[in-house]
Amino acid sequence: MKKILTSFAIFFIALTVYGQNTVLSTWPYLYPEFANGTAYLNDGKKYEKEMNIHLAKGRLHFIDNGFIKEVKTSDIILVDLNGEQFTVLDGNVVKAVGDLDKGYVAVLTTVDFQRLNEAQGAYGITTTNSATMKMSSVDLVGVNTNHMELRQNKNSGREIALKTVYYIVAGGNVYQATKKGIESNLDAAGKAAFKTFQKQHNIKWKDPESLLQLVDFINSLQ
Repeated sequence: MKKILTSFAIFFIALTVYGQNTVLSTWPYLYPEFANGTAYLNDGKKYEKEMNIHLAKGRLHFIDNGFIKEVKTSDIILVDLNGEQFTVLDGNVVKAVGDLDKGYVAVLTTVDFQRLNEAQGAYGITTTNSATMKMSSVDLVGVNTNHMELRQNKNSGREIALKTVYYIVAGGNVYQATKKGIESNLDAAGKAAFKTFQKQHNIKWKDPESLLQLVDFINSLQ
């Protein structure tokens, strides 16, 4: 059982394409432009920079003096970006839908590497390395490159398919968010309650807002 923010457990729900279906190899980011955001770190500090989410590696990138840098995921507690909130799940920056204290749906949008491998060919552009405080040493597309140069070439790459993985954080337990997955982790009384719950609620298994109903249900069993 995996933990996040020391007090929650996570659980896998499903795979589906969410929001955008593809990105370009020269711009593997969640948003078409870097946007003003705030990253709250576990040492009490915070970054207020232009930020974006790198979809190939699940990392938070930001612009610093014209160059793209990366925040270490192990340092991140919460990110407010482009009107949405993000946290870290299994080393990846994920969108958080709901209340981090009471339970939420986590949405990880990432490059579909299986389809990428099937297409026979890696993607990316050359980057350079430099040591930066709070930065990862991993060499990624975009890291330590000039933001304007990368932006100018953003439309020159090829399309890369995305996939989305959903998670839920609730009740301190891990449940696969399918009917069978949830039932397999419930006792007799919980299964009866879940059966009644399904009759009263139309859960859309690929919709984070709908999946929040499962958070409420799981919390109600505690």
